Amino acid sequence: MMNKILILVIMTFSFSTGFGQGKTSFERIKALKMAYISEKIDLTDEEETIFWEVYDEYELKIYKECRKKLREIRKQYSKSIDTLTKEEAINVLKEVYKIEHLAVDFEEERDKALLINLTPKKILKIHLAEYHFNKEMVYRRKKPTVQEKKD
Repeated sequence: MMNKILILVIMTFSFSTGFGQGKTSFERIKALKMAYISEKIDLTDEEETIFWEVYDEYELKIYKECRKKLREIRKQYSKSIDTLTKEEAINVLKEVYKIEHLAVDFEEERDKALLINLTPKKILKIHLAEYHFNKEMVYRRKKPTVQEKKD
């Protein structure tokens, strides 16, 4: 119970202080995600240790090899999207799809590694917690902060 209260306090403080201050955005969101998932799934201490070891490894892979590359591709084509030829646009789409498929492959590898020590139901709970976390992040990003309401 005390853990859950601590997690909620950390999440509330983290959301209220804004994003991008201090730690990188990836590190901050990862910490929030870890706290959120930990709160939502019931893992023994041993399962939790194994889970975070595997989960961290794959989150880092997905971030470095997929999300960062997608961000760079989007930056590049967003500046010249109106001048891209049809062939160039198709090539960009193919590259985006390739990277997105790689991310899904990493998630599948992660789940297979987790299945060695966790039940399929717990892995589904993890997926559900990730879904709800992402949904909440979008909601909180859209919700104006107290400072924005004053302006």
